Amino acid sequence: MDSSLVDQQQQQQQQPKPDHLAQDRIDLMEKKIERRPTREELEDHNVLKKTNVAPALQAKEQELERSRLEDRLEHMLERRPTREELEDHNVLKKTNVAPALQAKELELERSLLEDKLEHMLERRPTADKLLEQHILTPDDC
Repeated sequence: MDSSLVDQQQQQQQQPKPDHLAQDRIDLMEKKIERRPTREELEDHNVLKKTNVAPALQAKEQELERSRLEDRLEHMLERRPTREELEDHNVLKKTNVAPALQAKELELERSLLEDKLEHMLERRPTADKLLEQHILTPDDC
């Protein structure tokens, strides 16, 4: 036998027949379809939008929703109180210190207030002294 004829026969034996090849593709596609996620799973993973609107109108619906959101945000920003209003309602502290230093300023104010209170308590008259000055009565002690 001729070697080219033998090669052709071997190649024909190795190549699947067209019907067999088509069936393999069909089987593969069926397997992929079985593993395909459901619409609900795609919606849960935000691949698809949850909507009852026709696909042709979904883009317009998203545009309208974004427009509504922008309008609502703009309205809220317009109603936002000013810094002065927040300071008047004691939401913000009236200060000229940089924000990075405001915590230290508050700590310093508190420390000064504690020192002042401690000093006033040290100078506070005793109960005996108040009795002598007739500010307290023996019944008050």
